[in-house]
Amino acid sequence: MDLHDFRRALGAFPTGVTIVATFDPEGMPWGLTANSFTSVSLEPPVISVCVAKSGRVFPTLSRSDHFAVNILSADQKALALHFASNVENRFADTEWTPGAKTPLVPGASTHLECTVHNRVDAGDHEILLGRVVNYAHAPVPPLVFCRGVFFSAPQSEAVS
Repeated sequence: MDLHDFRRALGAFPTGVTIVATFDPEGMPWGLTANSFTSVSLEPPVISVCVAKSGRVFPTLSRSDHFAVNILSADQKALALHFASNVENRFADTEWTPGAKTPLVPGASTHLECTVHNRVDAGDHEILLGRVVNYAHAPVPPLVFCRGVFFSAPQSEAVS
């Protein structure tokens, strides 16, 4: 299989953009940009995110009992790119606030604070399932990514 072409095929699916974050044992925040996020269950409230095992944040996430998913707002493209970069600790010189047990990104469209519900081995990634214990959201358009382009999702309150 041509992995580059396969990745392009998968890129045809528009996704939201998140920063997944946790604290290391010394209390330092660590995070990465992820677009492989989805809701899993409402009862109980469970979400999932896929994390590359080769990434520098993976060792910290794999030892943590808590993590946050910060769903970025449309004006946070620069932050998404920064947290997707090769910077050692992406929270250095980045504004953040402490949640209950996780780092939160100010200005995000949504914050989901989670305890680890389960971990599933998935080849070169780990599927991290989180039980949502706290959340907050703002009526701002979220950031969307598709085929290498960031854009703003339309804002609507029409959810039934």
